[in-house]
Amino acid sequence: MSQPQIIIDLNEELRIVCRLLYYNIPGFCPNAKELQKKCQDEGFQNFQLPDISKWLGYQYSYQIYRQLLPCKAEASFSKIKIPNKVHQCDILLHTHDDQDGRRVFVCSFLIIDVATRYKEGRSLTSRNSLEIWNAVEEIYEDPSNPLTWPELLMTDGDASFRDAFSRGMEQHNVPIRVVDLYSFESLALIKAFKKNLAKLIYKVQYAIEGRLAERERSRLWNKILKKYIDFMNN
Repeated sequence: MSQPQIIIDLNEELRIVCRLLYYNIPGFCPNAKELQKKCQDEGFQNFQLPDISKWLGYQYSYQIYRQLLPCKAEASFSKIKIPNKVHQCDILLHTHDDQDGRRVFVCSFLIIDVATRYKEGRSLTSRNSLEIWNAVEEIYEDPSNPLTWPELLMTDGDASFRDAFSRGMEQHNVPIRVVDLYSFESLALIKAFKKNLAKLIYKVQYAIEGRLAERERSRLWNKILKKYIDFMNN
């Protein structure tokens, strides 16, 4: 009596392994080479780079963020070597999230130190300037992180950084420099932080929401936001 044979489809095996590694936490694989390295670390030495690259090209989250940054730094920050001298901040919008008709978390406030590239962020339930100001105070007055009130804060022209936010910064003698689209200066550091964080968060969120019922939303990003920022700091 012959022994039963199990035929393994290598293409299917590659898809299963890549999906488990790519959509895992933190699972940050910006390109096919990094994903191949993770596969090799898990013992899958026979996966070829062209096959992994082909699989990665079909992933929706990779298609969104695979383009290069549209903005390039026109001003050099290499001369800024003193921590907490210049900070940049921005807002990362999230997918529509509601609960019983009430908006829950709609965005995250992000900030980065130009000299050390240290990053911090907080989840917000609105883009109200007062709530953003409360998030800033929480970050700067937290003794567990190295960020303190800077000598200069760079932002874009978003209305969320006016009113209560602007008045609060004045109380701490922190000038705000608005960098518009046509300025010779650049917000490339915070924009890169924002884009890379979105890669990490949305990749997992899309994978989870794809299995949920209609109108259901995953709020996992709110739980793992701090973990991902710590991962990027290290």
